[in-house]
Amino acid sequence: MTIGVEALRIATLRSVVAGAIAVSLFASGSIQQAQAATVPPIPKASGPITGPGLMYPNPPVSVVPGAAQVEDFPYVTEEYFVSGTANEAPYTTRIIVRRPKDVNAFSGTVVSEALHAGGRSLIFEWSRVSILTRRHLFVEIVHSAANVSLLKTFNADRYAPLSIAVGQTNEIIAQVGRLVKSGSGPFASYRVQRVTFMGTSASSATVRTYLGAHPNLRMPDGGPIVDGFLLTSTLGNTPLPIVDVPMIQMPTQTEVATSAQAGIAYRRPDSDTPGNRFRIYEVAGMPHNNSRDNPAFRNDPCTLPVTVFPAGAFAAVGLDHLIEWIAHGKTPPHAPYIAVDQDAGNDGSRLVLDEFGNAKGGVRNVWVDVPIATYGVFGKGKTPATDRLCQLAGTQVPLPDATLRKLYGNKDEYAGRVTRRLTELISDGWFLPEYADLVRDDVKGTVFR
Repeated sequence: MTIGVEALRIATLRSVVAGAIAVSLFASGSIQQAQAATVPPIPKASGPITGPGLMYPNPPVSVVPGAAQVEDFPYVTEEYFVSGTANEAPYTTRIIVRRPKDVNAFSGTVVSEALHAGGRSLIFEWSRVSILTRRHLFVEIVHSAANVSLLKTFNADRYAPLSIAVGQTNEIIAQVGRLVKSGSGPFASYRVQRVTFMGTSASSATVRTYLGAHPNLRMPDGGPIVDGFLLTSTLGNTPLPIVDVPMIQMPTQTEVATSAQAGIAYRRPDSDTPGNRFRIYEVAGMPHNNSRDNPAFRNDPCTLPVTVFPAGAFAAVGLDHLIEWIAHGKTPPHAPYIAVDQDAGNDGSRLVLDEFGNAKGGVRNVWVDVPIATYGVFGKGKTPATDRLCQLAGTQVPLPDATLRKLYGNKDEYAGRVTRRLTELISDGWFLPEYADLVRDDVKGTVFR
C-alpha cells in the first residue's frame, strides 16, 4: 500500500503550481534577494566548560526511564562559550556540542537547533536515536536574552559570562554556523560538509526569523551558511519564505486542526525548482508535542489516555529527507495534505476522519493505517495546571475490543499486518529502520481480549 494514485496526482499538481507561485513571489518582492550580503566573522570558542556546578539543563536530556539514552551511543557531549560582536555589540553565548567519538564515523552533517524557550533542544531529544545512529554531529545554540536568563537562573556562577542583547540573534546563529564550518575549536578534527538548522514550536519562530536574514548572511564565497532548514510544529498560519536551500516544514495534526477554522494559509506547494526546494509533510496522528518520551506524563495528568505516537520518529524522517536532499541531491517524496472538510458538526472535527476517528490524508504510518486506537489532538488536563500540557500532547483512545477482533481476529494477524505495512513505509521512505524495533515493541505490548 503506497500513498496512492490520488495522492500522487495532488502532489504533482502542488509541484506544478509551485513554479507559478515562486514566480509571483519573486515578482512581488516577497522573496528576499541577497543585497549587500554580509560575511559574518568567525567567533571565538572557549572550553569545554567544566564548572562551576552543573551544566544546564539537568538532566541534559529528559526522557522516561527505559528510553534510549544519549549515553548508549559512542558520543562526547561538551559545552562551549562562544564570543564575538553582533549588531555592533559584544556577546557571549553557549553551545552544546555532541560529537561522535570516532572522527572517521562522522557523517559530515552538523545538525544545529535553536534552544526552545522551555529550555531544551526538543527535536534533538525526540529524534536522538536517528541523529546519533547516523553519526551526525549536533550543536545546540543559545540565541536570546531569554535563553541566557534560563541558564543564569539555573547556575548564576557558571553562566555569569553569558550576555546577549536584543537584535543579535540572527547574527549569532550565522556566526556559530561559520564557526562550525571553519574546522576550528570543537570542530577541528571533523570534516564538516553541511549544516542544517531546525526548530519546533517556539523555536520554529526563531528559525522563521532567521530565514529572513539567511539571504544576506553568507559564506566568503557567497554560498549559504546554513545548507537546509527543518521546522516542525510550526508556529504561525502564514507560508514560510522561499530560500535558496532545501527546506522541509512539518506541521503536526495539531497545527492542521488549529488552522482549519481560519483557513490553512501556511500551506505552500512543494517545489523542486532551484532556489525554491521545499516539502511540506503533515503527519496524520502526530501531535504538537512528543509525549511518548516525556516524564511529565508519567503521573497521568490528562482526562484521556495520552498518545504514544512517536513524534520524534517522524521529525527524524523529515530531517533525513532534508539531509539526503542536501548531501546527495536525492529528491524527497511528496505527500498529500491531511484532509479537511470544515464540518465539525458531523464528527466534532474539521478534519476528514475515517471510521475509526483517525485523520485521512497526510503522511501515513502504522498507527493510523493499522489502528488499535483513535489518535486525536487537543487533550484536556485533569486540572487547570495541566490543561496546556495535555492540549499539546494528543490523545490515544483504544478501539473497542469487539472492533479489534473484527479487524484483525487475533494478535498474530494484527502483528502480521503491522509488519507488512511497516516494510512498505520503510521502503517508500516514510519510516526509518532505526525505529522498527519501537514498532515491534508496541505490537508486543498490545493486548487482545
